[in-house]
Amino acid sequence: MELFKWANPPLEMRFKPFQKLVKQGWKIQLEQIDQIGNGYWWREKITGLPIPSQRINRFGDLPLITWSTYVYPPKSEDWIEELNASFDSPMEAYEWLAPRLEKYVNENT
Repeated sequence: MELFKWANPPLEMRFKPFQKLVKQGWKIQLEQIDQIGNGYWWREKITGLPIPSQRINRFGDLPLITWSTYVYPPKSEDWIEELNASFDSPMEAYEWLAPRLEKYVNENT
């Protein structure tokens, strides 16, 4: 199996802390959430195109897809509530999670 090769060294450095924690038994998940299933967006009947729910997302402020973070300490089935949040993109989630996860690990291990 060939190892992934980073083409962007600064980005690689941002992911090293995640890789280190996973090797120590931490589980870090990023869940993709389709907001059509949650009712914030609908499929328009004629075109099939997604449109914001006119009742709860009338301006389309909530994106069609959001991302949520879940972090599980080693040997735990429960995620850490303070490290769970929703975002508009994966990179936004990683940028938010990295410093908070590092702080949590330093304070709780």
